[in-house]
Amino acid sequence: MPLVVGIITGVIASSASGRASDPNGPGTLMGVTPESELQERLVGSVAELDSRRLQRRFHGVQMSPIGQVAERQPARFGGEVRSQQRSAPGSRPSLRVTIHDGTGSAVAVFTGRSRIFGIEAGRAILFEGVARRERGQLVVFNPAYTLLP
Repeated sequence: MPLVVGIITGVIASSASGRASDPNGPGTLMGVTPESELQERLVGSVAELDSRRLQRRFHGVQMSPIGQVAERQPARFGGEVRSQQRSAPGSRPSLRVTIHDGTGSAVAVFTGRSRIFGIEAGRAILFEGVARRERGQLVVFNPAYTLLP
């Protein structure tokens, strides 16, 4: 039986073995074996899986991971919006936006704003500003922001 090898979107497929292979190693697809990915999903906790998903989502974006942001230094970091909190009615308007990127979480506080259109749970966002720790939480006030797709 002749061995048929073809290239399909960067993956070398072999009809003799019935398995796909990748230049990263035998039996892998883009460096990940199906067994390891399945095992990861079956054994890993929801928090671990979510952390890995977020790290993959922001891979390649020019930013620092939240877990590596230095205090009181200009930084560019981002993540997925987890929650928003508006100030109480009758008080000075402010909006607190909590983001998570898989390495940590941070809070952006926008003073004088009670709502920013486009910022909603699940949206990817990039912040630029000087962050500090407040009660163990990374906080940045009135950062420049960019909404990501």
